[in-house]
Amino acid sequence: MKYVIVFLMIIANTFALEIKGDMILGEKNEVIPLKEYKRIVVYNFGAVELLYKIGAGEKIVGVANHNKKIWPEEKTKLIPLAGGVSKPSIEKILSFNPDLVIFNIMGNQSEELKKFGIPSITFVNRSLNDILKNTLVLGKMTNKEKESLDLVEELTNKLNLIKNGKKIEGKALILYSDSPPTSFAKDSLPVEILEQIGLEVILPKGGKKSIVSSEYILRENPKYIIGTRGINKREEIIKSIPLIEETDAFKDGNIYLIDSTEIMRASHRVFDEIENIYKILKGDSDERS
Repeated sequence: MKYVIVFLMIIANTFALEIKGDMILGEKNEVIPLKEYKRIVVYNFGAVELLYKIGAGEKIVGVANHNKKIWPEEKTKLIPLAGGVSKPSIEKILSFNPDLVIFNIMGNQSEELKKFGIPSITFVNRSLNDILKNTLVLGKMTNKEKESLDLVEELTNKLNLIKNGKKIEGKALILYSDSPPTSFAKDSLPVEILEQIGLEVILPKGGKKSIVSSEYILRENPKYIIGTRGINKREEIIKSIPLIEETDAFKDGNIYLIDSTEIMRASHRVFDEIENIYKILKGDSDERS
C-alpha cells in the first residue's frame, strides 16, 4: 500500500521537491546530493513540523525567527534562532556549521552558500500532494524513510475517510481578508481544503487575490462563508458585506473562522485541520466563532 501511494505521488504534477537519481531538485532549481543530512538550518516552518513528526527534529540546529508557535512548541522553542525568513544572514547560517539549509520561498542565499560548500534547497508546500511528496523527500534526507512512509499513509487514509464520508454540499466563500472582502486564488491550499470535503468554492474572476463584491456574493448566495488569515471575528465579516443578511450562510448561521496558522503553514497538521473543519461544518463540533 505504501509503495502504491509513493508511485502515485511521484508521477503527480506538483511543485514539490523532486528526486532524480542520486540528487534532489529544489523549488528554485537547486540541486543537492541525496544523502543523510545531520545539521540542518530551517527557514520553513512547515518543514520544521514535518521533520519533528518523522522523528528527525534533533537534526535541526537553527530555525528562522518567528512570533507564532511552531509544533511541537515545547521542543521548537528551544531551537536557536537563525534570523529572518525573507533575508537570511549568511554569517548567522555559518555560525551553526550546517551541512544543509532549507530555505522558505520568500528568501534564499543559495549562491552565497555555494562559496562555502554548503548545500541548500528551497521548500514550499502549495498543495496537499506537495505536503505528502515533500514528507517522503525529507524522510530520505534524514534517514527516516520508514517514518515518512508511515506518516504519508496515515495522512492519506485520514483524507480518504473524509472524502468517502458524508459530503458537505453547497457553495462556500473563503475570505483572505474582510477589508475589503478578498478571496483566495483558485490554486491555493485553503480552497483545496474546502473542495476536499465536498464544497463548491466560489471565486470571482480576477488576479491572485480577488476583491469580492456584494453583488457577486448575493448572486452566488453561498451556503457557507469562512474567514481566515487577517479576519479575527465573525462580526468583521458581517460588517464588511452589505446585505449579507440575504445570504443562506447568514440565515443558517454558517459563518465561521478557521485558524490560518494551521492551514497556511502546510505541514502534516493541515490534515488534522481538514478533519476539524469537516466536523465543524457538519455540526459535529461546537467550535463556532
